Amino acid sequence: MRMLQKRSVVLAVAVFTVFLLAASAGVGKFRFPVAERLVAVVLTPFESALAKVSYQIRSSVRFVGDIATAYRDNQMLKVENEQLRQQILQLNEVLAENTRLKATLDYKKSMPQFDFVIASVIARDPGSWTSTVMIDRGSADGINKDMPVVTSRGLIGNVVQAFPHSAKVLLLTDGKSAVGSLVQRPESRVAGIVEGADAPSLAPRMVNLARDADVIKGDKIITSGLGGIYPKGLLIGEVTEVVNAEGGLLKYATLKPAADFDRLEEVQVLVRSREQLSPVPGQPAQPVPTGQVR
Repeated sequence: MRMLQKRSVVLAVAVFTVFLLAASAGVGKFRFPVAERLVAVVLTPFESALAKVSYQIRSSVRFVGDIATAYRDNQMLKVENEQLRQQILQLNEVLAENTRLKATLDYKKSMPQFDFVIASVIARDPGSWTSTVMIDRGSADGINKDMPVVTSRGLIGNVVQAFPHSAKVLLLTDGKSAVGSLVQRPESRVAGIVEGADAPSLAPRMVNLARDADVIKGDKIITSGLGGIYPKGLLIGEVTEVVNAEGGLLKYATLKPAADFDRLEEVQVLVRSREQLSPVPGQPAQPVPTGQVR
């Protein structure tokens, strides 16, 4: 019984709705204003709900589209940021190289009595980090054994082996290195020998100094020109400490090298000097061979 009543109500509502739609759709003399108003009252809530649903659907579609666009833009920005970062790194490297090369050229201009060949450090001795380095210039570029090697800051060593397109440089911090040296201070001019250390952590020392030799902390040490390899006047380093040897008449001076041996990238090989080197004591001076450092 109840089922029959429900069906009757649904049928009545359906018939009434059809009647209202038909009445509202009428034209001319068959229009029913009252029915139209009634249809508007009945259908307005449904139209409003439908409009809201449609608006929400359109908003959701736009939101999803905006998310996709934002994701795409974000990915593009990430790529652009990485490209800019790489460009900045490259620019900084170029600027650093230009700074080093400018210092190198300025040094060459300040030493017109010398001819240099600029070389890049391509390897270091893996067994002894501060002992030797390899450079990318060799005998084909006029580089020979015993030629001095410097940076814009000072002496670093000399060539011990020359190959056609590379050369091996012994650094003055190596224990086998020995350089004739001189205190630059006019009141002193004390001569000695700068020797490398047996361990990379130790600083080179100026040795063979008399106990009363005028050497003090802060003195600049340069090459003396004695020995036939290094011309006079190349900066070696600065005295950081003067130590009296135990039980003897001598003392030594610990040096801070002028060159930074931890940052060797470009170096200059002194291939020719227009100054006469002082000979080894007891030996006559030799003429200057063309194309060699003398």
